[in-house]
Formats: sequence, structure tokens, C-alpha cells
Amino acid sequence: MTPKNKKSKLPAIILIVAIMAVSIGGGVAVGNVFEGSAMMNKFSNVLGITAISNSKNDGNHIVEINPVPEIKDSGYETTDIYEKVNPSVVSINVYGNQSISPLGSGTGIIMTEDGYIITNAHVVDGGTSVNVVFEDGTNARGTIIGMDKITDLAVVKVEKKGLKVAEFGDSSQLKQGERVVAIGNAGGLSSTITQGIISGLDRDLGEGARSLRLIQVDAAINPGNSGGPLINRFGQVIGINSSKIADVDFEGIGFSIPIKEALPIIESIIEHGYVTGRAVLGVSIVELNESNGPRNGLPSKGIYIAEIQQDSDLINKGVRTRDVIIEANGQVISTSDQLLQELDKYSPGDMFNLVIYRAETDQTFSVDVLLMESMQ
Repeated sequence: MTPKNKKSKLPAIILIVAIMAVSIGGGVAVGNVFEGSAMMNKFSNVLGITAISNSKNDGNHIVEINPVPEIKDSGYETTDIYEKVNPSVVSINVYGNQSISPLGSGTGIIMTEDGYIITNAHVVDGGTSVNVVFEDGTNARGTIIGMDKITDLAVVKVEKKGLKVAEFGDSSQLKQGERVVAIGNAGGLSSTITQGIISGLDRDLGEGARSLRLIQVDAAINPGNSGGPLINRFGQVIGINSSKIADVDFEGIGFSIPIKEALPIIESIIEHGYVTGRAVLGVSIVELNESNGPRNGLPSKGIYIAEIQQDSDLINKGVRTRDVIIEANGQVISTSDQLLQELDKYSPGDMFNLVIYRAETDQTFSVDVLLMESMQ
């Protein structure tokens, strides 16, 4: 089947708590620590390689992105930015089934006046109930509408009307060196504001896995800031704060999810409870190299299949664990990123051609695999 044309491609993000080296034997080695979502295999967290497209949308967006004002001055004073945006920032406390104390806490951004709130998936992951605290000190019980662990985005809903909605700006117009402000529940201290500049754009922390390109900032991003807004000098939310490098050798390196890429994912979560349009093979993989391949009787290049999901069409086509993907749709595949780039051209229900190498027989064979839709 010919791949469908997609209006835009939204890669998925894996925020790393620890850089992980996955051995073919199943061991795990932990490296430099990041603050962010729950620990995930850098190759796959749902036994699926994923590609993501825009959610189905008739053109009527829940939230509109406003253009950045064409003004060449320094923008609003920080105090004015705080007064404008802080009423749209909430603290989120997450509870388990029978817990009295919160399992964790974070920050959220009010996106609609009737109670839809954006936050990070790792803030609400594992929780069964949510308490949302507003700027004025009032609180309300929140419902977790859905989450997307791959992009670390989630939506919470409270039954309230007339909430102060944040203004969202065009993150694609950002430039390095611009002044930005972060507001959040840092360390449990609500309405904490920090200021800095955009240190970098299009940062990829995916380590070979599909990821949103992140905004790098030097404004202080601390535990509890997760899910809070990154704001430009005109008081527009242009990012969702999500992670920082936490290491004694690093300081002032935080990351934010660009709002323009995040909103279609958020809208899909609201509409469907998950992100639609992700094509998956249904495998957990390891990228082979000169070190881990030959010493295990495998090639020095290619994508080793460590696990196969039970409902993957690969099983129907005779593919097994320990097989190695060496081509996809006529393209030689040496890295997981190359495989993801090919998958990104396709949708669930499409046929996807793979050339597989089997070490036990020292032979290759071709299969056409029906791509699944990820329900994560």
C-alpha cells in the first residue's frame, strides 16, 4: 500500500530519567540521570516502534495559537507576565487508590474555561485521583482524561466554569537568546517564577527513539515545575516544562515541549483518550554495533528484535526474536532512527516491507507486515 500523505508529522518524545544501555541478554546499565518521566527503554517503552501524525481534526481547534506580536522591544516586564499568566497556572497533587498523602505533585496550565488542564504524563502516571489547586487557594477534584507517555503529555479535567485561560503563542517563531519565564509548583512552592533565555532549539533527547524537538532553557526548572508553562516576553505560553539534566556537572539546562507540536497531541487525548495515528511494528529492539553484535553471533549493523508483541503481524509472518531487521522498504537500516524515519511515512493499516536476517540459518528473507495502531 502506498503511504498516505500527512499534513504534518509529530514525532513522539521520550523524556529520559536515565540513559539506559540495553544488553541483548536483558541487562540494564544506568548512566547520567535526568529529571523527567518514568524510566523508559530508549528504544521502546510499549513493545512498539512508533510514528505519529496529527490527530483527526476538522479544523476547529480546542486552543488557538496566537502569532508573536511584531514588536522589536523587550516585551512585558516580568511582573506583568506573572500577573497575566499565573491565574492560569495550577498545582496538581496526585493520589493512589488508598493514599492519604500525595504520591507526587506537579503543575498544570488551564487551556479551556470549562476545566481542561495540560500537564505532563509523568506527573499523573500511577495516580487514581487528582486534586487541582488554583491561584486563589481553592481546589477541585480532577479527572485524568488521558496521557501519552511517549510525549510526556497528559490532560486533566475539573468540573468548573469561567476559569482563566492561558494565551498560547507560536513556538515555531522562537529564537535563541529570547527571554523566557517559567511558572510552577517548584518543590511544592506554588506560583514560583524563574527567568532566563532560550539556550537552544530543536534539541533531541530521544537517543534514537522518536521525540519532539525540545526547547532548551537556562531558567531554573525544578521538581514540581513539570507540566507548567514556559512563557515568552509577551506573556504567551510557548512550551510545557518537562525535564532538566540533574547532574553535579550540569547547571541551567532545562527542557520544554514546544506548544505548537504539543497541542495536536493534547487535542487527540481529549477527543480519543490517546493519540491516534501511530503506526507500530509491535517490537522491542536493540541497535546493533561492532561491540554488541559479533560477540553474540549477530551482524555489526541492523536492528535486533528483542521482543515481539503477541498481536503483531510479525508473528504471522514467521519473524522471531533474535531476528535482525536490515532493510525497510528498500532502505538499508543500520540505526533505529532510520527505521523510525521510514515508519513515519506510514499509517496504521499500511503494509510495511522488511528484510530480515536470521543468524541461526545465516539467511535473509522479505516480509510485508501490517502496521498496527498504538493505543498507548
